[in-house]
Amino acid sequence: MADIIKKSEIGQRIRQLRLLNNYTQAEFAELIDVSVNFLSEIENGKKGLSQDTLSRICQQLSSSSDYILFGTKQKQSSLIEIANSLSIEELETTIHYLESLLEMKKILP
Repeated sequence: MADIIKKSEIGQRIRQLRLLNNYTQAEFAELIDVSVNFLSEIENGKKGLSQDTLSRICQQLSSSSDYILFGTKQKQSSLIEIANSLSIEELETTIHYLESLLEMKKILP
């Protein structure tokens, strides 16, 4: 039974990729043609998703379905691999840190 697909893990990977791509739930839900409530339920592991929805998610996030469904690593740049290994909290902190660095770059010559 090691091949059981866990909705909560799928949702977590989708959320991590969404945050990495700087989409709010509302923006991303519109892009993949689902309601914000349904996207939230997917990300929280309460709902599954259809092939069509999975396909739209993969296209918008430039990800493989293998990664989203099973966590199978893709051939990626090292920065994306690192981001995919972070928890949601670590990813949010990293994004905030990078945004701060970009702001400082505007201030410094």
